[in-house]
Amino acid sequence: MSRLLDMLTVRVDDSILDAVKCIESGDLQIAFVVEAQERLVGVVTNGDVRRYLLQGGDTKLPVTACMNRNFRAVELGATREQLLKTFDLGYNALPGLDANGRLCEIYTRQMTASPEVPVLARARAPVRMSFCGGGADLTYFFVDHPAAVLSCTVGLYAHATLVPRDDASVHIYSEDIEHEEHYPSLSQLLISEHKSLLATIVSVIRPAYGFDLYLRSDFSVGSGLGGSSAATTAIIAAFNELRQDRWNTYEIAELAFQAERLCFGIAGGWQDQYASAFGGFNLIEFENQRNLVHPIRLEDAARFELEACLVLCDTGSVHDSGQLHEMQRQEMEAELSQTDLLRESVTLCRRMHRHLIRCELHDFGLCLHEAWMLKKQFSSAVSDDKLDDIYAKARAAGALGGKLLGAGAGGFFLFYVQPQNRQAVVRAMHEIGCSTTNFRFESSGVTSWRTKIQ
Repeated sequence: MSRLLDMLTVRVDDSILDAVKCIESGDLQIAFVVEAQERLVGVVTNGDVRRYLLQGGDTKLPVTACMNRNFRAVELGATREQLLKTFDLGYNALPGLDANGRLCEIYTRQMTASPEVPVLARARAPVRMSFCGGGADLTYFFVDHPAAVLSCTVGLYAHATLVPRDDASVHIYSEDIEHEEHYPSLSQLLISEHKSLLATIVSVIRPAYGFDLYLRSDFSVGSGLGGSSAATTAIIAAFNELRQDRWNTYEIAELAFQAERLCFGIAGGWQDQYASAFGGFNLIEFENQRNLVHPIRLEDAARFELEACLVLCDTGSVHDSGQLHEMQRQEMEAELSQTDLLRESVTLCRRMHRHLIRCELHDFGLCLHEAWMLKKQFSSAVSDDKLDDIYAKARAAGALGGKLLGAGAGGFFLFYVQPQNRQAVVRAMHEIGCSTTNFRFESSGVTSWRTKIQ
């Protein structure tokens, strides 16, 4: 029994004088009368005693003679909202009763705030679809040639959950590949020679506490949707949620690039991290001195129409974007014409941007075909006979244009198809063993939040 509860409780066989002493011992000017097994049967206040004595009552009689049996009580564990509403009716103290009517708690207007409970952090980051400009976002190109990429994000996410621990140990769980890593401390993780991408991200952040980290994704590995960057971004955002001095969106994207490209060594460009961090439709410009994300405001009708006209087709082949980017880099260094191709790609990117913001979607769809024709010239590894056959059949069935997402060699094709041809294109893809996937655009970038650990 709490001190306040003990101080303000009297028994049914205690005298009225005993109740007066109890009432006067506290600031609330009230006593609670209990019988056997602490069951509350009444309350008594200074006013109750005074009225009783004015009527000639005797203070030696049991307190039950003057107590109020019609009292207001609340259930034990009542919410703060319920208590505040009851106090606002004029009550200064409220008995908290269990299911058997036993007095277990006394609530007052000065009740303390709820004790702080442990929290966990969650985050999710969307994957991107790049319409044009991919390859120009590689550093070795844009340090000398201004570049731009046109992309959007869709409602497929990497999900991260971060649970702080009381000890220093680190536990990492990747649901998608059923992989676990366990380290007794962060220092042991830092010196490990065979860290996964997830552990490498942690080594960049270097949190000052132990934790359990969980990652899962709505997409398959090697999809060409920038999945590893979405995962990296989600993990960084989960840690950011528990920081006092929080990183802004540009800083999250930069940390994701550092962890994925520089520390873990996956070759590639910059667009994926910025797309997942910022979300929505963006024209992203890359220069030697700075990178800038320019959000695109589309009219609702244009966004809905574009969503209706795009078909996402799984080729059934996975790709290794890092290996493809490295091959492209080697071929570019060996052949100066690659630079001209990337310049053409940037010019096309800006033309597609103009078509998009002016809602010229038919022209936008035709530009996707130009983008694919350019992309195939970047490297001999971008496409193969199977992928060329898929694209040819989609075009024959009515697709205006399309391109393979990501670095190439597999993953998803994105086709622009007018409504009257959609069924024919989908059927043609199914006939050659490719599946099509519905999707929705995502206007938000990486999102994080915290919740109580139950």
